[in-house]
Amino acid sequence: MSNKVLLADYNNHGQQQFEYPEQDVYYTGRKLNQDLKHGPIEQRGCQDIICVILYLSVWALMIFCAIKSWDTGDASKIYLPYDSQQRQCGKGDLKSYPNIYIITQSESYCVSDCPGESGVGKELPCYQCSAQTAPYASAQLLTLCFPTLKVDEKYQELISNLVDISGFQRHYADLEETWPIILACAGIAFFMAILLTFLIRLAAGCIVWGMILIYLLIVAAIGTVAYLQSKGHYQEYRIIDDAQQLEIIAYVFWSIGGLSLLIILCLAKKISQAIQVLKTAADFTREEWQALFVPVFILILVLGFFAYWLIFSAIIYSTSNEINKSQYSPYVELQWDAKTGWQLCLYFFGLIWNVCFALALCQFVISSCCCFWYYSHQGYPLNSSILKSFCRGFTTNFGSLLFGSLILAIVWTIKFILEFFHKQLKNSVQGDNNALGYALRCAKYYVSCFEKFIRFLNQNAYTMMALTGQSFCNSAYDAFYLILRNATRVAITHGLGELFEFLGAIFISASSSFICYLIITKADAYKNNIFNPIAPTLAFILVSYMIGKMFMNLYGMGVDTLLLCFIVDTEMNKNEGGAKSVPHSLKQYASELN
Repeated sequence: MSNKVLLADYNNHGQQQFEYPEQDVYYTGRKLNQDLKHGPIEQRGCQDIICVILYLSVWALMIFCAIKSWDTGDASKIYLPYDSQQRQCGKGDLKSYPNIYIITQSESYCVSDCPGESGVGKELPCYQCSAQTAPYASAQLLTLCFPTLKVDEKYQELISNLVDISGFQRHYADLEETWPIILACAGIAFFMAILLTFLIRLAAGCIVWGMILIYLLIVAAIGTVAYLQSKGHYQEYRIIDDAQQLEIIAYVFWSIGGLSLLIILCLAKKISQAIQVLKTAADFTREEWQALFVPVFILILVLGFFAYWLIFSAIIYSTSNEINKSQYSPYVELQWDAKTGWQLCLYFFGLIWNVCFALALCQFVISSCCCFWYYSHQGYPLNSSILKSFCRGFTTNFGSLLFGSLILAIVWTIKFILEFFHKQLKNSVQGDNNALGYALRCAKYYVSCFEKFIRFLNQNAYTMMALTGQSFCNSAYDAFYLILRNATRVAITHGLGELFEFLGAIFISASSSFICYLIITKADAYKNNIFNPIAPTLAFILVSYMIGKMFMNLYGMGVDTLLLCFIVDTEMNKNEGGAKSVPHSLKQYASELN
């Protein structure tokens, strides 16, 4: 009784001392809605309507700009070249001849196809070119017939001087050549993800401890190799010439490995408890296997919007009236005016906001399905959980998801602007080794840290939103203090979930990319027809990592959502014997905490 009186006196004193309860360092948040005892709240209203209005306004402006530019814009200005007679390839009478084949500085022709090895010395497939023959073999690079690697260097030098063949264009040609392998990489990554999912269900503990062991071995191996190189061994693989620096690197990695091992030993029990949550997340994906298709559906939506954005951004860009074209270059250079620049900025921000919204919707739907599954163990109905989650995401919680994604989109935009200015400064005469460059680097670092905090806060806010149906601010508020009240429970489990998600995606990406890299560097059909394997390999890594991330994100979101559901369940029923909806695989975790 005395403790209650003291607590009441403390609360009264706190209310008199602080204008807002959040100013008190001992404040741990407000009580949650008691209706959460029985599962996610059904009675919901539309939240954050102003964000819906703002989002629809952005879309209205984007559509208006697209319609206005449709009649005056011509995207072919960007990529269709001109021949030596100043006729645009792929237009009018030359509609069937979209590519440019350059013979001399003042002689070029529009051709239907780029002549390959078999076409050398034969008549060019061109329009009214008086039986002109092809002097060299070429490969199509966008709309340019670029000499292959075996061709006389004078032709390569000629075309490189006339046309700014950037590294990007060469990489694009390599990607076009290896696209079947990129698709195969996606298939391999999908298979590896399914295999890893199956293994997690069988032995989550072995996989987690195995990943930790692999991490320690890699750190130790890097340190050992660096030390041996500092002593004169493995010189053919040596990257750094300074032996003293290599020795320092070795000691640093050994120190990191030793410190990591010490931390792992101290937190072994916590890691074992977190593995139980991971096993429960595996049970969720096994029973609610339809959730695997949610990231795939979201990815299709993002790709569809990106295609729309790419097409209409090109059309808007082509509306600029300022066109520069050198005497011999087959391509025009467009310089947009202020009006076109603002329209492109609008489309760029629209792209970022829509991508952030797609990520938010994916996280919300998975969290919502996980909440339904958790509370189904005490009788909460588990019918059409994915459809129900999508309906809530596009109706009552639509504005809240837009609010959270808008905050992240603004942070991404600021990050992009800082990166742009920093790049401009680096390319300037004075470089970035000055006070301004230092300030920009600091600003980029602070924004990156803030971005990580926002992503963490958003993810947990979406989980609370799935449970309570509140606005974004209220959900983020409750999620923050819920985690603060249970920091010791959340820290290790969340960290392990993040680590497992990252390492799983890395495993899928590395294994898939390595197989495809061997194909393009060893198979005769590819190794002689690409400029450089860098771009295809990066594409392998990107595609396989995205697929791996989609699958592993289920476990990351599952771990975080299940943990928050368990904490909410425990708080709601702390006077009635503890959590009531604990899944069977999580009961040992609950008993160890109690």
